[in-house]
Amino acid sequence: MKTIASKISLMIIFAFVAFVENLPCPAYSFTVDEAVKRALEVSFNIKEQKEVVKKSEFSYISTIDPYLPRADIESSYIRSLNGRRSVSYLSGSDLTGSGRGSRDTYTFDTIISYLLFDGGERYAQRKGAFFLSEREKEKLKGVRVDVIYLVKAAFFAVLGNKGIVEKKQEALNAAEKILALTKGRYDAGVAKKSDVLQSEVRMTTARIEYLDALREYEKTLAELKSLLLYDPEDKQDVEGPLEEPGYEGDYKTLTERAVLVRPDVTAQAQEVERLNMAYKERMSAWFPRINAQFQQTRQDERFFPEGKQESFAINFSFPLFDGVGRYYNLKGASSDIAAAKYRLEEIKRNVRVEIIRAFKDYQKSVQDITLYGQLVREATSNFDQAFGEYRVGKGDILALLQSERDLATAKENLIGAISAANTSLATLERVAYIGGK
Repeated sequence: MKTIASKISLMIIFAFVAFVENLPCPAYSFTVDEAVKRALEVSFNIKEQKEVVKKSEFSYISTIDPYLPRADIESSYIRSLNGRRSVSYLSGSDLTGSGRGSRDTYTFDTIISYLLFDGGERYAQRKGAFFLSEREKEKLKGVRVDVIYLVKAAFFAVLGNKGIVEKKQEALNAAEKILALTKGRYDAGVAKKSDVLQSEVRMTTARIEYLDALREYEKTLAELKSLLLYDPEDKQDVEGPLEEPGYEGDYKTLTERAVLVRPDVTAQAQEVERLNMAYKERMSAWFPRINAQFQQTRQDERFFPEGKQESFAINFSFPLFDGVGRYYNLKGASSDIAAAKYRLEEIKRNVRVEIIRAFKDYQKSVQDITLYGQLVREATSNFDQAFGEYRVGKGDILALLQSERDLATAKENLIGAISAANTSLATLERVAYIGGK
């Protein structure tokens, strides 16, 4: 009995687990802010640039080495091929005058050195690595801005298509309503068969347009999920009101700010500074190098030499002639700086062009919302009038169907204009670096 009861219990548990697994996953929605937050967390482009920033920071840390003393040890074994020789001048092993020698010589050196002066090379290398790190950090800001724009543009495209699907559904309902009215009038003998056929054509067309809009919405939603690294089969959707954006600004203020803080501008400015340091590094080759060195040398015929000699030296070196490389390397570094400055000015010029273009597009999209809103109101009045006239037998079916199509088109255009306005604002935020940190 216990065995049977155990089997029944296990069957019930397995059946319950299978039932739970087959339950549909609850759908949940996310807002534009939630989408942006997730994108900043999962974006591969951001993660890649973060690793580049880490690499540049490590390179900067490594440039501290020339400022630190250097310690080296050297050891060697020498086998004389020309007979024995004395190695007692360090070890003191031949002070008794025995005159013996050895073919084998073991040496061990300890050297501690410190660079006193190098013409500014180590300073230039360290500052150059610092500006390189700052440049990569500015590029990271630019990558973040690009990711935010892509997510917002995709989000508002999905939200707009979702609204269009709703309007297509309203158009389909209106077409079904007209068809029902037409059939009723035909059954009453006050409408022609052609009126019914035309109404059926309109209803079928509305259904096709609804399905097309639904597929377009699903495609854009899948693209947004891809940006957020969601499974396309997951039950997520977008939520949030599709409203007219309320941004107020002027071109001059946006431009003056953007040419100072936009990441690509600041990144290029850091590149100019880095190249200035590269020029100073090339210039250091024209200065002498001064190095202080303490050395202890042990040399003996034994494996562990005992005799030692200690010395302290200050080394001074200056290349009097090593070809023409120093001169032309300096000229090349100067040209790099000039080219980078021209590139910086070109970036600023492009910033101004992008802002004025995005600003005009945003103004136009806001104006389109006003115009399409007025058109929707007029088309609604026209449809209500045509529907009322046809219902009492004073109107024409063609006029009614045309007014319904005009109303559906006006509603879709209004949704499209609002979506485009939000996308235009996202573009303006990107090119003008609005809200950037």
